[in-house]
Amino acid sequence: MSIDVPQGWQAATLGKVLARAEGGGTPPRDVEGYWNGDIPWASVKDIVKGNGSIPEETITAAGLANSTSRVVAAGTNIFAARMGVGAVTRYPIDVAINQDLMALTPTKGLDPDYLYHWLRSKKAAFAAVATGTTVKGIRKDLLLSFLLPLPPLDEQRRIAEVLRSVDEAIAAKAALLDGVKAAKQGTMDTVLSGGFDEVRLETLLADTRYPMRSGPFGSALLKSELQPEGIPFLGIDNVHVERFVPIFRRFVSEEKYRELARYTVYPGDVMVTIMGTVGRCCVVPPGVGTAISSKHVWTLTLDEDRYSPALLAWQINHSPPVLEQLQGSAQGGIMSAISSGTLRDLLVPLPSPAEVREIEAVLLSFNRQIAALEAERDQANLLKAALSNDLLSGHVRVPA
Repeated sequence: MSIDVPQGWQAATLGKVLARAEGGGTPPRDVEGYWNGDIPWASVKDIVKGNGSIPEETITAAGLANSTSRVVAAGTNIFAARMGVGAVTRYPIDVAINQDLMALTPTKGLDPDYLYHWLRSKKAAFAAVATGTTVKGIRKDLLLSFLLPLPPLDEQRRIAEVLRSVDEAIAAKAALLDGVKAAKQGTMDTVLSGGFDEVRLETLLADTRYPMRSGPFGSALLKSELQPEGIPFLGIDNVHVERFVPIFRRFVSEEKYRELARYTVYPGDVMVTIMGTVGRCCVVPPGVGTAISSKHVWTLTLDEDRYSPALLAWQINHSPPVLEQLQGSAQGGIMSAISSGTLRDLLVPLPSPAEVREIEAVLLSFNRQIAALEAERDQANLLKAALSNDLLSGHVRVPA
């Protein structure tokens, strides 16, 4: 294995530039008071968030004394060696880690911030070499064999500073996005708590032959009848939370479509996933063209003179009263599917037609703000990835 580095840089294995690479152990849950202390306990689920938020669980000194877990100093790079392989984060305080994580402490010739950004840039490469049948992990010797480009220490620090500034800008954008989403949730909760009468969803369906449909089932459409082009066959991949993703991977022929025309999807239809990630909901936008839905979703056509598809989609995704109904209809409180009866009997608030239009306008205004901020965030992340690659490879140099 080799990497190209610019003049004045070196290529070194990770093992050569780390002073320590230490993992933790398995915590004994039978130690009295183990989880009720004041040392935060970091697990893979915390690390994969990648934002350094303080873990909620804590560990006592007694717990540490009775296990092989390890306390890691504030600011240390913590690497997920199992499960979420390649995720890395740092905490502003001391934390304890278990055997799924590894604390990576650099030598004096490697800036810890530079190491942090390099580790983040290699996440996909680390995950690609993870092994294991039930739980994926990366062997320590394999991790330490990775080569990294090593500029002089002062240049490492300049690179890290540039990438830190970009991360801060992205974090500010994310905070703004979270704020708009919270404002939207609060506004909608307040608006819909205005004492409106509740009606069954079935009463809001359009007066058409098939206002609510799912399928085709069984022999009506065989896998062998799907093809690489033709009429799009929509499914779970297209339905996200309040967002329709127009990426089409499966198609049927014109002839087969005519047989299955009852499953046609129209602009303004509400689609709800009923398998996989159950309960995800969105509105079909204009411009989709001719398409049919699959048995993995419910497709609803509403009477838009009486109700707003966007308002219904928001409630199925986010409204506490509606979500309580959906969860209440599930065995064990976990939705494994949504039946037609559950959707038909779903109680939703019914403002007057004029109020529906006003609420819809507020909702769509929030949605436009969120879509714009998400697009800016995604673009910023793409630019960050490109900049990170250029700086960490030496293709672009940061002047002194």
